[in-house]
Amino acid sequence: MNKLKRTLALMAALAMTATAFVGCGPDDSSSKSDSSKAESSAESSDSSSDEESDSSSEESSETADGYQNVDVPALGEPDGSLKDGGKQLTILCWNDDDLKYMYDIVADATGMDKSMITYKNVGTSGTQANEKYAQVFSSGDDVDLYFCDADWNMAYQNNDEYSAPLSAVGITEDMYANAYGYTVAMGTDKNGVLKGASWQAAAGGYCYRTDLAEQYLGIKDADAMQAKISNWDDFWATAKEVYDASSGETAMADSVDGVWRAYSNGNRTSAWVQDGKITADNAAACLGDFISMAKTNYDAGYITGASQWTDDWLPQGMSDGPQANKTFGFFFPTWSLSTGSQLETAEGGEGGSTYGKYNIVNGPTSWFWGGTWICVYPKTDNAKEAGQFIYTMTADADAMQKYVDARGDFVNNKGVMDATTKAGTNSNPLFGGQDQFQILFNSADKIDMSIASEYDAKINTDLQNAVQDYCNGVTASEDDCLNAFLDAVAADVTDITVE
Repeated sequence: MNKLKRTLALMAALAMTATAFVGCGPDDSSSKSDSSKAESSAESSDSSSDEESDSSSEESSETADGYQNVDVPALGEPDGSLKDGGKQLTILCWNDDDLKYMYDIVADATGMDKSMITYKNVGTSGTQANEKYAQVFSSGDDVDLYFCDADWNMAYQNNDEYSAPLSAVGITEDMYANAYGYTVAMGTDKNGVLKGASWQAAAGGYCYRTDLAEQYLGIKDADAMQAKISNWDDFWATAKEVYDASSGETAMADSVDGVWRAYSNGNRTSAWVQDGKITADNAAACLGDFISMAKTNYDAGYITGASQWTDDWLPQGMSDGPQANKTFGFFFPTWSLSTGSQLETAEGGEGGSTYGKYNIVNGPTSWFWGGTWICVYPKTDNAKEAGQFIYTMTADADAMQKYVDARGDFVNNKGVMDATTKAGTNSNPLFGGQDQFQILFNSADKIDMSIASEYDAKINTDLQNAVQDYCNGVTASEDDCLNAFLDAVAADVTDITVE
């Protein structure tokens, strides 16, 4: 293999274009789809009873399966290091898909005037949002809080000019005793300081067309579907059945990118960047057999030619239109499964050709994709309200339960999700009434982002582009694909060594 070696100078401060990443959001892709129209508020469901206590005084209780709900301390006072008394709490984001469900919840929990909360939408996603954020910060515009995607939150958190310790607004790590551990680790900077908090956990599954499953495989329930795709070998064997039964019309996987998301976040155990460098040998170890898997199954017609976040990606999930029936299913994380999400778009919206005709299963591997963290901008002038917003949405169990009921998102609180799953009250119309939480609950506890780095978004993008080129015949061999990937990383991520 022809190895290349480039050592380039360290970028000054934080070069946002070289940093990384989704989800809710995520793309990576972002963990969210773009939003073109701002909404100032939305009605939230108030399913929690009046008798429920505030999370700050919540009694410890053990669930039937042994989960211990830990008492959460009350929000502390700001430490005085940040300004206070501003007129509006401004939140920087790439869309308001999640935010619009939070206004009423925060106002009800804190007494904050809902009209005080506003947001600034950069109107783009993924690495582009990352770059837009840097422009907003340098412009001097008012920002108090901002949402960060999993692929690039570490870059902001490791830069004190862009992120303040959450302790400055009264938040401490012991408030996250009920959170999924990876979210706390991902919210902590390289010096061990908590800089970000997440309201969601982002386990992923395989969402498939139930009508096509019955037509091509004779399968009528999710358990039978899971049994057909419980590992990658079975997944591709089933892909052949679907392809043959559909006379070559329907591919099992929605995109090379989707397969990579599930494969990399379910199988990869080594960090891309080690000791400040990427070597060809370590890159090959990270990739495993993915390049050959992608090429073989792409050539066989088992993976579509669409790329995520392009116009022809989601319409493949419909049964009408020019992309009709192109894919049997999608690899989607939790943030793609609620109203207004990627799944609903793939179904054609309410009343669409495949609306409600999907089910979700774990698929060939447990995996995850993204998530979103809330960070405090050091130039905030609303330290008190910033703390209240973060605490409410990421630590207050009662508020998080309301968010689950209103938004249908998988929140970052094991007790809330345990109770929600056991209640069995979640009925998702996008899945014909199936409860996605019942499927993804156990997977969420397995999420491990210990190998994540601030460069992952760019690295993943370069890898997906290189593999897509190989599948399309632009490069001729696996070695050429790997070298093209390393070349791209060397050009795009200039503060590490690529060799």
